[in-house]
Order: sequence, then C-alpha cells, then structure tokens
Amino acid sequence: ENTDPEWSPQFGAELIFWGVVRKTEKGEIIKGIEYSSYEDMSYEIAKNMGAEAFAKFGDHNAKIIHRIGFVPICEPSVVLRISSHHSKSAYQLSEWYLDKIKNTLPIWKKFI
Repeated sequence: ENTDPEWSPQFGAELIFWGVVRKTEKGEIIKGIEYSSYEDMSYEIAKNMGAEAFAKFGDHNAKIIHRIGFVPICEPSVVLRISSHHSKSAYQLSEWYLDKIKNTLPIWKKFI
C-alpha cells in the first residue's frame, strides 16, 4: 500500500526529474556548483508557482527540492516530483516548473 501523502489514486502519472551537476561548464572542467539563495523569498515564489500551475494545468501535485551550498558533480542539485492525471500533463508540468525554477527563484550559482 502506498502511504505517501503526495500520492493520490486519482493521478495516473508520476514523474520524477533529477537535475544533476555536469562535470563541465562551457568546456571547462568543474568540481561542482556552489548554490546560494534568498530562501524566504524562494519559498514564497514557489508557493505562488503552485497556484499559477494549478490555474494553468489543473489538479496535480508538485514537490520541488533545490539544494543550497556546494553540490559536487554527478549529484542532483534539483529534484522535481510531479503527480498528475496523465503522462502528457506530467511532462508539461515538469517543463513548466523547471523553467520557473530557473528563471524566477532567487537562487544563484558559482562554478567551482
């Protein structure tokens, strides 16, 4: 039995995206990425993203985890979990949320 509170029997699609730190950036080898954030503002913006996504796409669940601090290569810096009625909407939601994460959250990165 699935007891995860984010899972709902009404949803037929579950998509988990892992954004992993690559070993190169613009052709240069890196050790990882140092992330910093204005966390309170990020949290508020993320809540607003959820409301905007619900208005645009309808009923779904989304969970965003973005690491702060140093993230070495080959490890995930962002994890996005989407539950929706169908696979097509799960992929659309994933793309939409990733775009919003990259372009609206006050998270900065420094390549190390």
